[in-house]
Amino acid sequence: MSTVQTLLDSIEKFQEKSSGPQPKDIYEAQQWEMAGAHAMLVNGLLNVYEKSTSVPKDKEQLFVQYSLQWVAALDHHHHWEENVYYPLFTPKFNTDTIVAEHETFHAGTEKLKAYLVSCLPAGTTWGYGQVAGDHEQQTFNSTLMKTLVDAFVRELTQHLIQEITYLEPAALRASGLTEAEVNHIAEVSEKHMKSMPPTTFLVYTIMHAPKGSFFPPVPGVVRNVLAPYIFSIANRKLWQFAPDR
Repeated sequence: MSTVQTLLDSIEKFQEKSSGPQPKDIYEAQQWEMAGAHAMLVNGLLNVYEKSTSVPKDKEQLFVQYSLQWVAALDHHHHWEENVYYPLFTPKFNTDTIVAEHETFHAGTEKLKAYLVSCLPAGTTWGYGQVAGDHEQQTFNSTLMKTLVDAFVRELTQHLIQEITYLEPAALRASGLTEAEVNHIAEVSEKHMKSMPPTTFLVYTIMHAPKGSFFPPVPGVVRNVLAPYIFSIANRKLWQFAPDR
């Protein structure tokens, strides 16, 4: 199966579990949010993959910086899972298997990150404030970039799909996690997400959720006014590559 079809198929699976508004039931909301986040991340990768071959020469550096927004979003997502979100599930709900799966694709995404950063001039800011170190700058090659994505896409999507099944509401209830405990998990997670930079993290999340998605669960004024017309200004040159909405 092609990389594009692999990504499209996984997005469809995520949308099945994240359709409609965020559920009121706190157990159901955990799976809904994770599926919504995964749909956004895979849609972002699909957009990078498909647009990489048609980037004008004079916009290649901007496209590389845009592509690194996906890398930053994925890195943050798994850092959040490993250090903020899943530790709160223990000891009642074991998440060791979920976290261990990150190693199946980590080396591949790190190679993509290293390549993209190498295509930037030293000292260039990317992601959420990271800076490209001293290096010999490489010329962007879309064929090489796509080959790097091809090398990890199946392991990545397999993990993301499997993770949604781990978070079935019935399984969370059966673990013994109380409603109060899951509410606490959700509150800590929400506080963490609100601490992220709105001009990159929030804008990217909103712009790359598939059309019709209610993810992320933010107020309408944030989704329809602040993100597209205010927060996006700082990096507007990057968002020219975002999907049409």
